[in-house]
Amino acid sequence: MRLFTTALATLAFSAFTLGALSLSAPRAAAQMQESIFRDYDEMREVLDRLIMAREIEEVMRAFGGSDEMTAEQLAGLEARVRGIFPYDFRHVARLKQEDMGAGFRRELYVYWAGTAYLFATVFFHEREGETVAINFRFNTDFNALNEGF
Repeated sequence: MRLFTTALATLAFSAFTLGALSLSAPRAAAQMQESIFRDYDEMREVLDRLIMAREIEEVMRAFGGSDEMTAEQLAGLEARVRGIFPYDFRHVARLKQEDMGAGFRRELYVYWAGTAYLFATVFFHEREGETVAINFRFNTDFNALNEGF
């Protein structure tokens, strides 16, 4: 059975917060249905809508990290994000894009409201009429996601 690396959700907070959370584990292709989108536009619409509304449980389900966490862990992660960002994000921009060939790309996005920023990356594959989100990460620290780009 073909294995894929799933979402990495990393939250790096400043010293006064709870610390970091990182998720990474292979999943079987049959379980990956949740990270398959009709096209790039649908993937972005889902990503932007969920992150801007701070619906972290749902973004983890949509981009493949929910099977690595219990319902309580997902709820806790969302509560932490909502504690750090008490208001929905109002803006989004794509900061970087890298075409890696053969339909593989990765992108770096920023979501913000006022002076509160959240950064996210998605590594995805556009193929035969669908877009597969292979790896997803988000972080409050720009450098944590930008360094490997």
